Amino acid sequence: MIQVKIFYANNDLRNFSYIVYDQNSADCWVIDPYDDEALAHYIKKNHLVLRGILNTHDHWDHIRGNKALESKFNCSVYKSQNELKISPQYSIQVLRTPGHTPEHLCFSWRESGLSKGLFSGDSLFNSGVGNCYRGGNVDDLFDTIQSLKSFPDEMILYPGHDYVYKNLLFAQKWEPENIFIQEALKEVESCSTEEGLLWTLGQERRVNPFLRLESEEIRQNLSSLEKKSSNEIESERIIFKKLRSLRDQW
Repeated sequence: MIQVKIFYANNDLRNFSYIVYDQNSADCWVIDPYDDEALAHYIKKNHLVLRGILNTHDHWDHIRGNKALESKFNCSVYKSQNELKISPQYSIQVLRTPGHTPEHLCFSWRESGLSKGLFSGDSLFNSGVGNCYRGGNVDDLFDTIQSLKSFPDEMILYPGHDYVYKNLLFAQKWEPENIFIQEALKEVESCSTEEGLLWTLGQERRVNPFLRLESEEIRQNLSSLEKKSSNEIESERIIFKKLRSLRDQW
């Protein structure tokens, strides 16, 4: 059976790294290593065999631990975009997801061909999406998020950072009557988000404004801000880009 171990980096960027391992074979893969010492300690303590590293993109905080892990465990970074077989039953699908960066990837953990988890890097966060500050493109990001919406509600989201509290406050500003956002804020305020929330895409569809572009409340509030009629900003792409711009300044 496949297990996912979450590692939180106690830094200003609030990074998440992950170890995905097969309990039967003890083979494991590291995704976006930040703290190589913590990852190496866990691998050795649990007698795992590190087969390689997966990077969602090449920003330093997602590849920081690469060289040290490659040296300690004589492994390499997986460069292929072919599906990675972990066992006859389990695999990791490599997805091209440009937007945050031109070459950004996401990884879909699959069981018997069914998608179970999404390692989304800086494309999709809990109640938010990535920025496009450093070489990114917001139109590409919109297309990427639209493509990720096709995954099943039951799929667990494993994002690259813990930005959920600030993201929820932003979501509440534009959809204050959304009871699911209110409940999510209460949950986040009462738990340790650094351990990972394990929210599903179904949950995200209820609280993430970038997955809720059809919301009439969001549309009306943006219309009021822009002093335009709602039919002037009816395009979901326009709404997405406006929300991303507003979040940049939040």
